[in-house]
Amino acid sequence: DFDNLSSRFINLPLPQRDYAQMISGQSGKLVLVVREWSTAPGDFSSQPQSQAVYLYDLAKGGEMRNFVEKIDAVDVFRDGTGILFRRGRDYVISKFETGTTRNGVGSDGKQDFSKIEVRVNPVEEWKQMFHESMRIMRDWFYDPNYHGQNLAQLEREYAEYLPTITRRIDLNRLMQMMLGHVSVSHLGVGGGDASPPFGQGNRIGLLGADYAIENGKYRFKKIYGATSYSAANGTFNAPLSQPGVDVREGDYLLEVNGNKVEATKNILTYFENTPGRPTKITVSTNADGSSARTYTVYPTNGENRLRRANWAENNRKLVEKLSGGKLGYIFIEGYDPNGIGNAIRGLTGYADKAGIIIDQRYNGGGITPDYLIEWMQRKPLYYYMFRDGDDIATPVNPAPPVKVMIINEMNGSAAETGAFMFKLGKVGTLVGKRTYGGGIGPYFFTPRLIDGGRVQLPNRAAYNPNGTSWGIENLGVQPDIDVEITPQDVLAGRDPQLEKAVEVAMAQIAKNPVIQPKRPIFPVHPYAKQETTGIFELPTPGSAFPLPTPKPEAKAVTDGKFAEYLGNFDTPMGVVIFSQEGEKLIGLAGGERIELLPDASAKDKFIAQPAGVTVTFERGADGKITGVTIIIPSGREIKGKKIN
Repeated sequence: DFDNLSSRFINLPLPQRDYAQMISGQSGKLVLVVREWSTAPGDFSSQPQSQAVYLYDLAKGGEMRNFVEKIDAVDVFRDGTGILFRRGRDYVISKFETGTTRNGVGSDGKQDFSKIEVRVNPVEEWKQMFHESMRIMRDWFYDPNYHGQNLAQLEREYAEYLPTITRRIDLNRLMQMMLGHVSVSHLGVGGGDASPPFGQGNRIGLLGADYAIENGKYRFKKIYGATSYSAANGTFNAPLSQPGVDVREGDYLLEVNGNKVEATKNILTYFENTPGRPTKITVSTNADGSSARTYTVYPTNGENRLRRANWAENNRKLVEKLSGGKLGYIFIEGYDPNGIGNAIRGLTGYADKAGIIIDQRYNGGGITPDYLIEWMQRKPLYYYMFRDGDDIATPVNPAPPVKVMIINEMNGSAAETGAFMFKLGKVGTLVGKRTYGGGIGPYFFTPRLIDGGRVQLPNRAAYNPNGTSWGIENLGVQPDIDVEITPQDVLAGRDPQLEKAVEVAMAQIAKNPVIQPKRPIFPVHPYAKQETTGIFELPTPGSAFPLPTPKPEAKAVTDGKFAEYLGNFDTPMGVVIFSQEGEKLIGLAGGERIELLPDASAKDKFIAQPAGVTVTFERGADGKITGVTIIIPSGREIKGKKIN
């Protein structure tokens, strides 16, 4: 009944909370599920966030009644008389009328699942899941024509293999082959009631280092250090970069937890069962062990991202060197919270650069980066200035004017969508290799199979809005400038893609130099000054405001010691006038008058009193004054050219 729906809305007198659910209970009653945090914001020893259930009686009004709190999940009975909630690994059923009090477990109590048994007929279950996988394809695939495939025929053909299946993992493989006939990216089948893998996973600790064998000992050839918390290339701790640990490249590794390290054994055997555990290592600058040092370190169970962050940091240094500090470098390892965090730190930190290199090589995808593309298109429209400090552009945090993105064949999914939008939006230049072409993928819910198995089915597709193609799928994103990295480049330690990106960016900067904002002249209140009395008088009613400020021409002074400095100078903050009053050099800017005193330490340099401004005049080849440099207390440098 949608008629007059808006007139039936009522405002509930509820306090402000983080409401997760509002469910109708029995007649006139509401069940409210609220997200809550620890009462002590800095206490991380307990679960930082949990849920609580409150009851609210519409007829009685008043406050919400707390029913149970510090739970992980909850479901309300269909008839609204109670709930099933989970706290940790315990499941509890509670009725509202007879049930729990705050923090307690009601008379219905905790559920005992220890005696539950489920009989499974694998043959029948696998047959059902096989058919269910094709139903998911039928109902959820983005293309209702299924890329021209006959689903019923495919199911009949592959069903012939079902009697030969003896393992759950083989069923996944069969479904993958059947569904794969649509030939699309992001299609996957996995999970289910399969046997767990043997072993306990990775038990080897790593120190984030490369080793060499010299003098019969393992020696640290290269150490991968921690990266800054504010780095735009990834923030990582490193086992050998912790406070108090002084292990250097070239040191010998002599012992691990008291065991002597021998070069005849694999170095990793000494670090079994050490990830995240205190581990003592003994090192020395000498192979004979003299002057040995012992430290306690905490090995990590993986160092791929640490190595990649160090690689990116070296790239940043190279970009800064090749560009003379004009370019910033941002490495986006993935469009996940980590990679997006890198991008945000880079775009804000490099806002004052003339350009940026966005390196998204090896980025496999994640969240579509539309927000970052919009950010990179942002340009300043106007500025705010303050009495002290730097000016602020608006919209805030505009991107540097020159942008170059590096892509390669390892880019897929959202990374390709990002490069595609970068190109369509004409944000900048793409350098590198064509991406791998996976633009059709999953976006929202698809059902699970009966045993928890999953079918990842593409249900959305990116396409070019001009209607010419699906944009990315099977095509990828073509760079504007194709650059290959050969094995010879890798062996020589060169990165032609990065070098070309810097070259392109610097050429664009030369063609489109950064235009610095120019402040207008400060307004001067209109008045008329009586020369005889020195009295200020307001202008007549109806006169224009502000009145144009007259630009007094500097009078030539032939016998004054400051005559050569006098005149009008055009600067970003307006016209600055230098004149001589008796034996004093005076500067006039925006209605303010300052006295300049010669600086004995340098010719043509003056110090303003009491403003603390430094003024240095510049001379041309003929020795005459042609310009001025003004440094204000904030450190900002303002240059001006003499106009008369």
